[in-house]
Amino acid sequence: MKSKLFYFLLIPLFAFAFQSCKDKDDNSSAYAEWRAKNEAHIEAIRNNPEYEAVTIPQGPGTIYRKVLQGSESKDFPLFTDKVKARYKGSFFDGTVFEDATGRITEFSVGGGIIQGFTIAFQNMQVGEKWEIQIPWNLGYGSQGKGSIPPYSALVFELELVEIIQQK
Repeated sequence: MKSKLFYFLLIPLFAFAFQSCKDKDDNSSAYAEWRAKNEAHIEAIRNNPEYEAVTIPQGPGTIYRKVLQGSESKDFPLFTDKVKARYKGSFFDGTVFEDATGRITEFSVGGGIIQGFTIAFQNMQVGEKWEIQIPWNLGYGSQGKGSIPPYSALVFELELVEIIQQK
């Protein structure tokens, strides 16, 4: 009798466990078409001679830049620095999700920002303005953030205004 009761209680427990695993989907099926469009966009940029691949040593990946404004400065931010910048972010279709070009924003190069920004800042000189194309895995990834859906390739106009060196 005890063994029947044991199996009777065990079956619902397994059913609950399997259902819980199913609920932890990473959005991949819900955003499959969006992901495919974003990956196709980055592939087109990768093959576009107007854009240059940008990385950092032992970095997490590659972003793509088009220099909009050069600079004579020889100063590059370090991973440990903070910077001041202006930026405008959009999706590959041109839809703007944030425009901060009218104000200066402070960032920590090595923390609290998307990996694509970390790569860009460490390769930019003060005064430069770039258009950068960031693959989804170096942006907000498979989870997205706020109004930015999962698997979104990001396009930023980014201007490095100042380096605030950390001591």
